[in-house]
Amino acid sequence: MHQINAIIVDDEASAVLTLRGMLEEFCPMVHVIHIASSVEQGVFAANQYRPEVVFLDIEMHPNGNGFDFLEQTNRLDFGVIFTTAHAQYAVRAINATQPWAYLVKPYKAAELIQAVQTAVLNVRLPDAPVASQPRGIILSDMRKGNVVVRYTDLICCLSDGSCSVFHYYDEDKVEQLAVYRTMRDIEAELPGHLFCRVHHGAVVNMAYIRRYERIGRSGKLYLVSNLTTDVSTQKMEHFTREFDLFLKGGEPLAPKKGR
Repeated sequence: MHQINAIIVDDEASAVLTLRGMLEEFCPMVHVIHIASSVEQGVFAANQYRPEVVFLDIEMHPNGNGFDFLEQTNRLDFGVIFTTAHAQYAVRAINATQPWAYLVKPYKAAELIQAVQTAVLNVRLPDAPVASQPRGIILSDMRKGNVVVRYTDLICCLSDGSCSVFHYYDEDKVEQLAVYRTMRDIEAELPGHLFCRVHHGAVVNMAYIRRYERIGRSGKLYLVSNLTTDVSTQKMEHFTREFDLFLKGGEPLAPKKGR
C-alpha cells in the first residue's frame, strides 16, 4: 500500500490529537511525518520533508496564519486539506489555492475519509482535476424538489417494497427519503471506494460501519443512529474484502457481473 506523506500545521494541540487519531483509525494510508504548531515551523517542515499533502489550519495566533504559510511555500508541490473552525474563510482559501478539501471543525470521520480519498486520487493521478470527481447524488422528491445529498453525509440506502430509502445526515439530524429507483442503479452511481452493496436490498457507506458480526455464512452490520442491515451469504466474502481495503485505503474491487 502506497502511503501519502503528510504534515499537520495547526497550533491547537487538541485538534492535532483528534486529527492524528482519526487518521490512524480510518486513513492508515496517510503517514504523518511532522507536526508544526506555527507558520514558521510549518514552512521549515514543508521545505525539509517535501510532503505530498498538508493538513492546514488557518488561524494560528499570534504569528501568521495558513495563508502566510501558503505564500511562503508556493514554490513547493503539495496538496492542501484545510482543517479550520472558521467556515467564512472558504472563498479566500479556494482563491488562494485549489484545496483538495475544506474541513470545518468539528468534522466527521466520513468527511476526513472523503478528503483523504481525494488526496489519494490526486497523488496517483496528478493531472486529474479535483472538480471532475463526483461529490454527491441528487434525489428527486415531490415535496422537497431535488435534494442534494453529499456522499460524506449518506449513511446507507435500504429497499422498502418498491422504494429505495436513503438515510443521510442533514446537519446533525438523520433524515430519510424514499425514491423510486432500483438498487442496481443506485449502486452504479455511488463511488465504489466508499460504498458497498451488502445484499440485494442494501448499499452502505463503509465510513459509517461501527461493527459487524458473522452469523453462519452471512452477517450483520451495525451502522450509526442504530441502523442495521444484513449481509447476504453471497455478499459476505465480497464485503469483508472491500471493507478491509477501505480501512487500509486500497483500491476498490471491480464490480462483479450480476451484482
